[in-house]
Amino acid sequence: MLFKATPGLLLRRQADLLGRTMPRIRDGDEEGIHAARVTTRRLRELLPLVGHGVRDRSDLESQFKEIGRALGQVRDADVQCALLRYLEARIPSAAPTLVVLRQQRERKRLALVRALIKQTEERDVDDLIATARKLPAYARLWRFSPAGWERRLRHTLAERAGAARAAIAHATGVYFPNRAHSARIALKKFRYAAEIATETAVWNAGDEIRELKKGQDVLGDLHDRQALVDHLGEVVTAGSATTDPQQVNLIVQVVEAEVHELHVKYVARRGPLQEIAQRAQRAAAAGYGTLVPAVAGAVASSALYLMSRRRSRDRAAPGAGLAASPILVLTNRR
Repeated sequence: MLFKATPGLLLRRQADLLGRTMPRIRDGDEEGIHAARVTTRRLRELLPLVGHGVRDRSDLESQFKEIGRALGQVRDADVQCALLRYLEARIPSAAPTLVVLRQQRERKRLALVRALIKQTEERDVDDLIATARKLPAYARLWRFSPAGWERRLRHTLAERAGAARAAIAHATGVYFPNRAHSARIALKKFRYAAEIATETAVWNAGDEIRELKKGQDVLGDLHDRQALVDHLGEVVTAGSATTDPQQVNLIVQVVEAEVHELHVKYVARRGPLQEIAQRAQRAAAAGYGTLVPAVAGAVASSALYLMSRRRSRDRAAPGAGLAASPILVLTNRR
């Protein structure tokens, strides 16, 4: 392709998306909160590529990180509520206890949503979005020398792929809850870097991104159930009068069986995920590509034409240059 997006352009799109989602956050909308959480993560991925050398970039990253954490807490509560509703249908005999647990989680969610809304107001998210949009955003022509952001992106891609490979290897084929969760986080960060690389034409990873998403989803479902099992263990230890211990034990057995099934699915995906990470590392180290022959020919012809015109102008008006040439201006942009 002749033109490609830059991280600055992608950042502006994500900032606009977050701005459009803010009314849904203030209404406590479940899908809006989830979308905003993903958007803040993508903004944080793009800021190091766009704001390199910008004085307040780290502060902007920190602000979006705190907002993303608050969004994540609400999202986790939403997932737990949905999981409990699903279990109510799957384990009718334990429905009374599941209803009590879900109502407790829904009350906690309400408190988290209130805290989230207050935080967005205190941090003036609209102003943060406006600040992010002021960072440079434009498309540019392919160039013979890479831009600084492209070098940083390739470094990040290689780093994230290496971290994903290491996390998957460390998790082993035996289920360790914390190790599986670490693998999920590493895959998620790797996927975000791969998405940026694809949108900026640094690495064409459409198929790979889909596989990373599937692996991340399996580990995400596993983590959600493990979190519920851990919570139920706390309920049993506390000896709550509103829950039946026998029903709680039945729920734990069912959920632990699902955890095992999901872990088996993840283990089956380990090999392909490792191969994707290896391909990403090779792509990151492969250099910055070359112009396709047709484009290279067009650029070469344009260069010869410009040189010919310059000689003519130099003879007609010594000292005249090509500083205003639109082609040269475009190809020299960073």
